[in-house]
Amino acid sequence: MCDEWMPLLQLPMTEEQFKRLPRNAAYRYEYQDPVANLTPRPKHYHALLELGPMQAEQLVAISPLQADQIMGLARLFAEAFRYIQPYGSLDDCTRLEAARHGLERTRSGGDGPLIEQASFVARIEEQPVGAILVTLLPDGDPCNPESYYWAQPPPLDCIERRLGRPHLTWIFVSPLEKGRGTGTSLLAACVQQLRALGFTQLLSTFMAGNDSSMLWHWRNGFQLLPFPGSYRLMRQRWLQGLHQGDA
Repeated sequence: MCDEWMPLLQLPMTEEQFKRLPRNAAYRYEYQDPVANLTPRPKHYHALLELGPMQAEQLVAISPLQADQIMGLARLFAEAFRYIQPYGSLDDCTRLEAARHGLERTRSGGDGPLIEQASFVARIEEQPVGAILVTLLPDGDPCNPESYYWAQPPPLDCIERRLGRPHLTWIFVSPLEKGRGTGTSLLAACVQQLRALGFTQLLSTFMAGNDSSMLWHWRNGFQLLPFPGSYRLMRQRWLQGLHQGDA
């Protein structure tokens, strides 16, 4: 998805302006007089939350989100990610298209089966101002990229049987409501329902350079996991493979 919605950016500017250009970890910066080339290089981090009792001051109405309501959140999604990659470089029409594409993928099970019981929408005077969508991923090593996709279609009763690990696929809040605890209220409702279903962990993913998301995860108790593409982690797996081969 990131490759599709993060275009190469070419910005006419002087070399002195290029040196003062703020950097975002989601891009590689190169200067070829008189143009700055910003090439997408999306890098994702994963975080894990051990599910325990969680309370949050509820200043907005939180209600269950059903699958047939998801596509109605596309404009809210587009506004929430207006300045956040991979959508922050898109014009309004393209960003709305990307929002619909992402939500449809989640609704149709492309991100794993939707856990409707743990998905919620926040409203103020009946208007949606935020939402959290949770799906089920295979129960594998969260530092292994292959564990984020089902190799075979999951059983219809996979949620009831807890045949995987919940993943916080989307959480988004209206720009007018950010910083007021709406996201944390949505998370608290989600955690309560996941615990009631018998799950013990919640996995999440965010892009490098999205500092607000990183801080939100940290503030709500998520533990940052090793970067899947790190040399140290790959070396550990290689050594483990050698030891298993010797056994």
